[in-house]
Amino acid sequence: MRLYDVIRKYLLPIVALVGAVLFVAACGEQRVGLGEFSQKVYAPRYAVGFEIVGAEGHASTILLSHNPWQGAEDVQTALFIAREGEQPPAGFTGQVLRERAERIVCMSSTHVALLDAVGAVQSVVGVSGIDFVTNEYVAANRDKVRDVGYDNSVDYEMVVALDPDVVLLYGVTGASVMESKLRELGIPFAYIGEYVEEVPLGKTEWMVAIGEIVGRRAEAEQLFNQIPERYDALREMAAAAATPKPKVMINTPYADSWFMASATSYVARLIADAGGDYIYKKNTLNSS
Repeated sequence: MRLYDVIRKYLLPIVALVGAVLFVAACGEQRVGLGEFSQKVYAPRYAVGFEIVGAEGHASTILLSHNPWQGAEDVQTALFIAREGEQPPAGFTGQVLRERAERIVCMSSTHVALLDAVGAVQSVVGVSGIDFVTNEYVAANRDKVRDVGYDNSVDYEMVVALDPDVVLLYGVTGASVMESKLRELGIPFAYIGEYVEEVPLGKTEWMVAIGEIVGRRAEAEQLFNQIPERYDALREMAAAAATPKPKVMINTPYADSWFMASATSYVARLIADAGGDYIYKKNTLNSS
């Protein structure tokens, strides 16, 4: 058999088959544009600091955090939660979490409480200031849950050793000091800005965002949906109580300063809903 006939009979079909496989693979890896992630997966009823979006035909979602610290304006951070092997959309520059978080470092004790609320507190492997975390699971598992430090004293070797799927951050008057180092280490992070919410139910609704991170959003939604009616019943009970309303002051002096929550904060709203009179009404900004 001539060489030409051998090539035509055996080699060309193989080349065509390989080309077809590569073409199909390339099509399968084609990434959607960021603009396609505009479908509302979860639109909060009370919270204004987060939303969850997705794209038609895709299992992955993006958790968006809006103005996640005091004084923030037009700040948005994003966590892409990749599912079923999907890749982040073209043009996405935020953080990426694969599937769901099963190992989490919490930089605020409220993050621990939210994880506990959605039944995922066992995912906590690290906290900031363990002596100030009043959670039963953390207290009973100090051999498993490690203290990673705080502010400029974070033990990054400890953070790396804990091998977290995600670190939950918060900012005070700006981005967390941990952000740049976590980027350098390749450890995903997400901002949980529940404390900036102006109404207590908005703060509580962040359990849905936490549920999305740990793969328990449906359960978190179901739990949260039971809360507003009970809360409103208690608020109405307090409103019907005898007057005058008790005057309420919060916090204690720290480093020659006395930090008072804004009159528009969830703390002030919580006091009012409980039938109290918050005495510090001068500050109406979104910062203490």
